[in-house]
Amino acid sequence: MIPFLINLLVGLLGGIAAGLQAPFTGVMGQKVGEMGSVMFTYGLGALLILAIVLISLATGTADLSNWRAIPWWAFLAGPLGLVVIGSLAYAVPRLGATNATMLFLVGWLVFSALIDHFGWFGTPVRQLDLSRMAGTLTLLVGGWLILR
Repeated sequence: MIPFLINLLVGLLGGIAAGLQAPFTGVMGQKVGEMGSVMFTYGLGALLILAIVLISLATGTADLSNWRAIPWWAFLAGPLGLVVIGSLAYAVPRLGATNATMLFLVGWLVFSALIDHFGWFGTPVRQLDLSRMAGTLTLLVGGWLILR
């Protein structure tokens, strides 16, 4: 039960962070443009994770020696993150945090359902059964209600 609760809390923490990130990048986008927002977001994030990794390497809690085993396409996560931050920096000032986040989530969850259904990129296969289709349809209807 404890691992489930930890997973739940980590997932919720990520959602809260994304909820904060959307308006933060929107404010930056308004002040310095979308590219400036992406630069500050990734630049500061890169400095922070560099410090964490260096400390982890020094203490022996991190090991990057197997990096060559990573599939080439997995390295696209960084550039895709630029699209995430850039799209939020663009959309939040124009649509508001709720609408921008809702569109982001709809795109994310619908595409993720396809990834799960087909097992793309080494993910476990989770068939898009009737229950999951109903959930996806509910999400789309909810998104439409939010945008109206």
